[in-house]
Amino acid sequence: MNSAAEILQGYLKQVMHDPESAVLNVGELPEEFQELGNSMVAFCKCLADNARLAKAISKGNLNVKLPRPDNELAAPLKALHASLRHLTWQTQQVAMGDYRQRVDFMGDFSDAFNTMIEQLDRRRTVLLEQIRTMMQSRSLYEMLAKQIEQQIIVTDADTSDILFVSSASNDLPVSDDGATELLAWLKRQTEAMRGKSDIYVTELELPADGGKTQNFSVSVHPLRWDQYNAMAFVLADISAEREQMRKLQNVANFDTLTQLNNRRYGMETLEKWIAEKRSFALCFIDMDDLKQVNDRYGHEEGDRYIMAMSGAMLNFSPNAVVCRIGGDEFMLLVENWDAEAAAQRMEQLRGSLVTAGADYDRSMSYGVISVGPDNTMQAGDLLAAADEKMYEYKRDYKLRQRKRKK
Repeated sequence: MNSAAEILQGYLKQVMHDPESAVLNVGELPEEFQELGNSMVAFCKCLADNARLAKAISKGNLNVKLPRPDNELAAPLKALHASLRHLTWQTQQVAMGDYRQRVDFMGDFSDAFNTMIEQLDRRRTVLLEQIRTMMQSRSLYEMLAKQIEQQIIVTDADTSDILFVSSASNDLPVSDDGATELLAWLKRQTEAMRGKSDIYVTELELPADGGKTQNFSVSVHPLRWDQYNAMAFVLADISAEREQMRKLQNVANFDTLTQLNNRRYGMETLEKWIAEKRSFALCFIDMDDLKQVNDRYGHEEGDRYIMAMSGAMLNFSPNAVVCRIGGDEFMLLVENWDAEAAAQRMEQLRGSLVTAGADYDRSMSYGVISVGPDNTMQAGDLLAAADEKMYEYKRDYKLRQRKRKK
C-alpha cells in the first residue's frame, strides 16, 4: 500500500502535468492525513480557477466567469480583471467625447492616460473657439468656402430654406436620388438642431451612380448668417476611408492561417445571438495533442493539422459560424440545432479526422450546449460551460486510451 506521502506526491504530479485528469481519493489516506488531502484538493481547484482566469485575461476575454468568492488566492487577478473592465468602459466614454474621464489606479499608465485626455480636451476647446470666431463673419466664411474642398451648405434655422451653397457642393458625387435624399436630410437636421448652439458631427451615406454609395462626414455649425439664425453643414467625402475601414474590418475578423472567423468576430456573434434571443447550439472544440505534433513533426505539420481541423469544422453545416478562437481552440455556432444533434455531428467529423492520412492520430475533444430564448447567461459564461463539457469529453477520451493500452 502506498504511503500518504506517495499518494499526495502522485496527486501533485498529476496536477502539474495533467490537471484535468488529477484525482485524489482522500479515503485512501490515513485518517490523520485526510484533512490535509481535502485541503490540498481545494487548493489545487483554486489554482486551476486562477489559471483559467489568467488565461482568459491574457487573451483579452473580460467576459470570463470569475472564481468563487471563497477563492482568496484569486483576489489579485479579480482586481486586475475589474480594473481592465473599468478602463475599457472609460476608453469607450472618451471615444464618445467624454474628456472628464480620469484613471487613478494604474501608476505611470494613469499619468500618461490622464495627460492625453487633458491635451485632447484643450485642443478641442481651442478648435471650437476658433471655429466660432470664424463663423461670425459671413464674408470671411464665403471667402474660405471657395478655397477648400469640403462642400458647405447653409440653411435657415427657422424655415430650413437653403441660404448658401459653396461651389464645391455643385459637384457632389451623388445620383439624382442622392441629391433628393440630401435635401430631405438637411431639412430634418435643421429642424432637429433648431435652438441649439453646440457644434454637431455626424455621418451621412447617399446613393451614387452605378449602384454605389458615397459617405460623408458632416459637421453642423449653428451661426448668424446676416440677419438669419442659420446652420452651416460642412460635408467631407470619406468614401475612400470607409472602404479602407471595411477592408480592415474584414482583416480584423478573420484568422490569418485558416481564414475562419476569429475570436473577436465569434464573441460578437455570440453576444448578438444572445441579445436576439435565438435558439442555437454552441460547440467548443479543442485539438488533441497539437503541441506534440509541433514538437515531433514541426510547425508546418502542425499547421496542416490545424487546416484539417478547419476543413472538418466547415463541413458541419452550411449555416454554421466557425471561429478559431485560440491556437488549438475553435468555437462553432449553429442556429436551430440542439446539443444532442450537434454532438452527433461533431462525432462524425471527429471520425473523419482520425482516418485522415497522417503519421499520427488527428482527433479533437468537444463540448456542446444548447442555448434558447430563455437563456440568462452571458457570452463568457456560455463559452466556459461548453469548455467544461469539452474537458469532460477529453478526460473520458484519455481514460479510454489508457484502457486500450493495457
